[in-house]
Amino acid sequence: MSASDASHDERDAAVRAALAAQGDNGVTPRHTLFYFYGEGDHDDLNEVARRAGFVTRGQDDMTVLETTIPVDETSFAPVSSMMQSWAAAFQLDYDGWECAVVTN
Repeated sequence: MSASDASHDERDAAVRAALAAQGDNGVTPRHTLFYFYGEGDHDDLNEVARRAGFVTRGQDDMTVLETTIPVDETSFAPVSSMMQSWAAAFQLDYDGWECAVVTN
């Protein structure tokens, strides 16, 4: 299975593992980016995301959503599900997320 075939749960776990390897448990809120691509409805995604409190940017066939949140598994699971739902609703490809490393 290639990385692009991995489920979002597996990909989310891989990001958290990379954070943990740097001493970050994900609990501290931090700047987090979510990436959407494709020829679906970016305008509607932007509208819904802004109403949900995200900063949105992008152009043409790409949208990036930004927010500050914790990324530990319990906190992040509902956000990941929401991103996947938005991708399906607006016929876009949700390519995953990235965040800053935060160690205390």
